[in-house]
Amino acid sequence: MKKHFRVPAVLLAATMLAACGSDDGGGGGGGGDGEGLSLDQVRLAIDGDDYMNQLAWMVADEKYWPDLGFTEPAEVFATDEYIAGLAGGDVWVAQGESDVIWSAMAEGSIPLTVIGVEKDAEAYFLGIREGVDPNNLEGLKVSGGAAGDRNITVAEEMLDGLGVDPESMEWVQIEGGSDERLQALLAGQIDVAALQPRHVGPLEESGGQMIVQEYNRVPQEVWVTTEDVMEENHDAVCAYLEGRIAAKQWISAGDDYTDNQDAAIAIAEERGETPAEGDLDEWEIEMTENWSLTGGAPEDSFDEWNDGMIKAGNVPEGFEWRDHADFSCLTQAQENLGLEVEPGNLD
Repeated sequence: MKKHFRVPAVLLAATMLAACGSDDGGGGGGGGDGEGLSLDQVRLAIDGDDYMNQLAWMVADEKYWPDLGFTEPAEVFATDEYIAGLAGGDVWVAQGESDVIWSAMAEGSIPLTVIGVEKDAEAYFLGIREGVDPNNLEGLKVSGGAAGDRNITVAEEMLDGLGVDPESMEWVQIEGGSDERLQALLAGQIDVAALQPRHVGPLEESGGQMIVQEYNRVPQEVWVTTEDVMEENHDAVCAYLEGRIAAKQWISAGDDYTDNQDAAIAIAEERGETPAEGDLDEWEIEMTENWSLTGGAPEDSFDEWNDGMIKAGNVPEGFEWRDHADFSCLTQAQENLGLEVEPGNLD
């Protein structure tokens, strides 16, 4: 039975501590007995349990990972403690927001290596609740998340673009992700929020509106592993990436990206994952403006992201992201699948 679940932070922390020193072969340091692979199972931590995240890995696990040599069903954990998961060895690959990963790379207690790109665009979507005048935002309550959240910077940039001084706003910290910010907005607890494309429908239904809807091409969400895994289990990392990217290509097939939509949904439903209302409304946007369908992004977009991380204080001045990235497996997967190779191997 292939399973996925959201692990409470406290429980996961205990799990990861218990996993330290484990030599059962399932985590980052062990070798599996797969068909030529050093690991027999994908053990992945993802920072969110939204439907598209689940759909993507389930298709990979159903259609591609077994043929690439993983002999055991994948274990996937949805948790914001994915860095701890890598440190403890309970997972050997993770997917998360690049601002968090850049900060962790700079902090340096866990030697991390970026191996590919999950999302190659950052949504700049700013919403207002019903009754708010988009031409009179100064002094209103706004949120981009909890303290240190990348979306605070995004919200500031959007306000600047609208000619509104961010310092004139009352900033409200809201724990969780953009779904929680939407709920606070709809409840009238805040007036303005940095949101995501999937929130356009529910926001408009409530009488609000999205006053900024743009995308910035950067590696906003990436796949990451540890230096040890990359060195000792290079073959498994390559198989993981090829399966993930092949699944994205299959899911997004067709001129309108829906040739395999029903079949993909059926795979997820067989595993107990049924789309909720609104989950499929932004299908084409997910394919065209969110996912990196090749698993990569241009090298200069990494430079742009890195500059933003330095400016925001996530990493120190002079931080060199190339010292913490290895795209050898990504390049191999892209070549095997006949896709554009980007960013390519780094010197």
